[in-house]
Amino acid sequence: MAYNRRQHLADNIAALELILMRPEFCLTEQGRKVLNGYSGFGGLKCILNPAEKDTDIEK
Repeated sequence: MAYNRRQHLADNIAALELILMRPEFCLTEQGRKVLNGYSGFGGLKCILNPAEKDTDIEK
């Protein structure tokens, strides 16, 4: 399977939402799967260096 930046970002956000946005957090099997999808934002250059122009997206 090819690396998909959009899916990587969605998985990370879902994991953070599970932990940070739910005060009644209780780890279930589904929650464990979501947390296993978290892999950090280091590989996503677009997070640290957002595009200023449409052509920057291709870099």
